Amino acid sequence: MLHKLDGPPKEFIYDRLAHPPATFRQEKLKAEVRLPAARKFIAEHKLNEVFAGEEKDLGIIVQGGLYNGLMLALKTLGLADAFGNARIPILCLNVVYPLVPEEIVEFSRNKKAVLVLEEGQPEFIEQEIATFLRRADVQAKLHGKDVMHMAGEYNVESLVRGLSKFLAPHAAHLDLASGSSWLNSIEETKQKAASLLGPLPVRPPTFCVGCPERPVFSAMKLVAGEIGRPHVSMDVGCHAFASFEPFSQGNTLLGYGMSLASAAGVGPMSSRRPVAIMGDGGFWHNGLLSGVASNLLNKGDGVLVIMKNGYASATGTQELISSPTEAAREEAIGQSAAHSDRTIEDTLTGLGVKWLRTVNNYRVGEMAKTYKEAMTTKEKGLKVIVAEGECQLERQRRLRPEVSRKLSKGERHVRVKYGVDEDTCTGDHSCIRLSGCPTLTVRDNPDPLRTDPIATVIDGCVGCGLCGENAHAAVLCPSFYRAEVIQNPNWWDKLWHTR
Repeated sequence: MLHKLDGPPKEFIYDRLAHPPATFRQEKLKAEVRLPAARKFIAEHKLNEVFAGEEKDLGIIVQGGLYNGLMLALKTLGLADAFGNARIPILCLNVVYPLVPEEIVEFSRNKKAVLVLEEGQPEFIEQEIATFLRRADVQAKLHGKDVMHMAGEYNVESLVRGLSKFLAPHAAHLDLASGSSWLNSIEETKQKAASLLGPLPVRPPTFCVGCPERPVFSAMKLVAGEIGRPHVSMDVGCHAFASFEPFSQGNTLLGYGMSLASAAGVGPMSSRRPVAIMGDGGFWHNGLLSGVASNLLNKGDGVLVIMKNGYASATGTQELISSPTEAAREEAIGQSAAHSDRTIEDTLTGLGVKWLRTVNNYRVGEMAKTYKEAMTTKEKGLKVIVAEGECQLERQRRLRPEVSRKLSKGERHVRVKYGVDEDTCTGDHSCIRLSGCPTLTVRDNPDPLRTDPIATVIDGCVGCGLCGENAHAAVLCPSFYRAEVIQNPNWWDKLWHTR
C-alpha cells in the first residue's frame, strides 16, 4: 500500500463498532435517517418506473428482474405489443428495498385491483405493500401469491396462468382467448413429448469438465459396489455435487467444514465406518477444529477425505494457506497440476493423525485401493485420505495464456485428448454411469446392424484421463484411446507422421 495508516483514528468513533450496544444507535439512525434518505433518493432519481396503460382500474407491481417475462406473458395474452406498450399499468420496482410508500400508494390509488409479482417466499414485498395500502386506506384489492405459486421460478407459462386468474374476475371484458389457446398448445406439446420420449431424465448440477473431484467419487462408487455403501457426510463446496447421479455419494450436509463433525454423530449408529468429505477450504475454515481435533479428542473411528485442490474453489478459487506458491505455478506450466506443499499433511500429523495417505486424484485405481483400505482396516481411529489434484478451472486459467503465447509465436504445443473407438464400443455405457463427465456422451452407432448408441468424447475434453482410468480400474471395455493433438508441429513430427 502507498499510504499506510499511522495508527487507529485519534478520535474513537463508537458508531463504527459492529456489536451491541453501539448497534442500537445504528439501528435508530437507520430507521430515522438512512432509510428516509434512501427512499428520497429513489423517488427523486425515478429509479422505479411507471408504465401507463388503458385499463386504469387495474395495476401490476413487478420486480425489475421479472419485467421482460411479464411483457412476454402480456403479449401472449394479447395485452401488450412487441415494443413494450401494455394495456395494464405497470409499476416496475428496479429497487425492491427499500420500497417507497408514496410511490406504491400513488400507483394503487383509484384502482380496483393490483397484482404483485414477486419470486420467492414468503411474500415480503406483497406483505409490505399491503401494510402501505391499509395505512393509507387505499381500497384496491391486492393479489399476489393467491394467483401465483409460492416458490419457484416465474417463467412465461406460469405468468400467463397467474395473469389469467387475476384478470378473470376483475376484467371480464378483456379477451384472453389467445392466452388460453397458447396454454393448451403447451399442454399438448408436453403430452406428445411424454408419449414419444417417456419421462425425460433430470439434468442435475455436476462437476466441471476434468474436475479432480470426479475421479475420487468414481473410486468411492467402485468400492461401494464391493463392500457396501457407507454413510457419507458431505460438506459445503463443489463435492456436494456428488450427492447427485451418477455417484449418489452423499447423505447429509451440515455446514462448511462440518462434515466430519456430522459423521461423528452418525458413527455410533452405523455398522460401517462413516465417511466425511471435506475441501481444503472447509478444512481450514472449520474442519480442523470442529472436525479433526474433536474426532481425535473423542477417539472417533471414521474416514475423512480431504479434496486438496489448492483453493476455496466453490466460491471463486480464493487462495488458502495450502494454495500452490507462485513458483509452483510457474513450474507447473504445461504439467497436469501445480502441487501445493504439505501444509495440510503436516498439520494433521502435528495434531496426532496416525493413518494418513496422500493420493493423486486422477489415479482411480490407486484411490480405490487406498479408500478400500481405509474402510476395511482393523486399525482404530481417524483415517485421512488427502486427495490431491489442482482445481481444473484454475489450471485452465493458468494454462490458456501460456498456450496462446506459444501458439502466437509458432511454438510447438501438444494437447492430450481422449476418444472412443467406435468399432470397439459395445454400447454398454458403464463408462458414462461411472464418470458423469459432460464431455462423455453418446451418438448414433455407425454400424447399421447395431441399434445401441455408442459412447463418444466431444470437443470439450481437457485430457484429464478419467475416462481411461475408469475403464482400467473398473475392468471395462478397452475402447478408450489417448491421442495427442500437435499444433505447430516441427520437422520431426511431420516426418514421423508422413512415413
